[in-house]
Amino acid sequence: MSETFLITILGIAGTLLSGVISFTLGQRAERQKQSLIIRVEMLKPINEWLKGVEKMVGIFSDTASTIAQNLPMPTSYDFSERKKAFNFMAEKTNEILGIIASNSLYTRKSKRLAKELGTVITELDKLIKFELLPRESELVGRSNNGTLTNAYMLEAGHLKVHIDSLLQKAYSIEAQIKTALN
Repeated sequence: MSETFLITILGIAGTLLSGVISFTLGQRAERQKQSLIIRVEMLKPINEWLKGVEKMVGIFSDTASTIAQNLPMPTSYDFSERKKAFNFMAEKTNEILGIIASNSLYTRKSKRLAKELGTVITELDKLIKFELLPRESELVGRSNNGTLTNAYMLEAGHLKVHIDSLLQKAYSIEAQIKTALN
């Protein structure tokens, strides 16, 4: 065989090999890009849920300020808005906890942040279910039977501030995860 024939065959083989490698790497990059887009989309229901938590805190604040000002009716949220907010939270919480439990937001860059977001969301869920909602009912009950004290109102205020700080932390982590996924 002549050297030019051998060089031509090696050139063709090299071109084919580089084409196959480029195609494979391109496919892999596209799959990773699609996977990151899906992960970013998973943050949307989490963001909506966090806004629902904000609304619950707003309703709690509205109840507390209504009682503190001795008003007959809440000023910001009427009964239908309150009912919608409670239903939204009841319907969306399992979805959010499922997304967190799936570890689907975990990548090399976002694993620590996703774990931290999961911890904050779980804590927010517990605070809403086991402290905020019962505390709101108790505020109304104590107000109605005249046993509401300033100390209890202060405790309610501290709970609101604590939940607000967790919400701010959750939004911050969510933004960091979005940045890590892009």
